[in-house]
Amino acid sequence: MLAQNRDDLFAVLRHLKLLLVEDDELIRDSLALFFANEGCRLEVQASAEDGLQLVRVREFDVVITDFRLPGMSGLEFLRILQEMQPEAQKILLTAYMNEEVLAEAFRLGVHEFIEKPIATEDIEEALARLIRRRSPTRPTLPGGV
Repeated sequence: MLAQNRDDLFAVLRHLKLLLVEDDELIRDSLALFFANEGCRLEVQASAEDGLQLVRVREFDVVITDFRLPGMSGLEFLRILQEMQPEAQKILLTAYMNEEVLAEAFRLGVHEFIEKPIATEDIEEALARLIRRRSPTRPTLPGGV
């Protein structure tokens, strides 16, 4: 991703409400720090149940969740999220990509998939694709990108 496009991406992301549901503390803390350094508001939760508590009281523009979580799975979380906030853009993180997971995730409105292990560039690219596809009533990158 070119520096200008990256700057444009984070200019938009700073105005969005982001939620990360990830049980891996290293990934969760690393992404929280990464987004904080870019001036973005990223809420982080370690379980789907905790994520749902937030979703019940606040709306999110983008929700990033792991597939494998303790207790409720990431797909079950997305199923409930889809009923509560169908407009939220959804990204699924997984090390267990297969046709069954893909089919169920698409049915639940997942917009992007990122295979683990992840890099911040993977997250940036997925978010850039989401923003390019957003409806005209939502913020877009400068220049209509």
